[in-house]
Amino acid sequence: MAGIHAPPVVYGNGPVCYARFPERRMHDTGCILVGEFQFGPEISFERFGELEDILKTAIMELLGGLGATHLELGSSGDHLQFQSQAPPLAPEELAKACRFFIPLLDAGVKGRVVCVPSGFGNVLTVFFSWRGVELVTTKAP
Repeated sequence: MAGIHAPPVVYGNGPVCYARFPERRMHDTGCILVGEFQFGPEISFERFGELEDILKTAIMELLGGLGATHLELGSSGDHLQFQSQAPPLAPEELAKACRFFIPLLDAGVKGRVVCVPSGFGNVLTVFFSWRGVELVTTKAP
């Protein structure tokens, strides 16, 4: 994965924040990434806050490395969500990217990332938890 040339510029620090990666333009083609983490009832309120901060930082680092142009993060209840635009990703690249989160997850935390490519390509979904990742491909008609 490519490194970040400059750190993202972050706007807001409440339930919703936005990040813009300097020196990058929006992709004419590529994919939209939509991801979420769900925190189970076994995660304490204090641990939820810690994990949310850890995962927000990890999301910005990972998506910056993938060449994302922007990032929108939001949290609601026991969920942390993100949306971003990135260059095209092969299924193996997306699965590898999601493995980046595994060491950061407690039991009781699960996530998924959906990759919707431009041009009506196959939709990729990676489900993950501390136990591993599962890649599901939905074939385009």
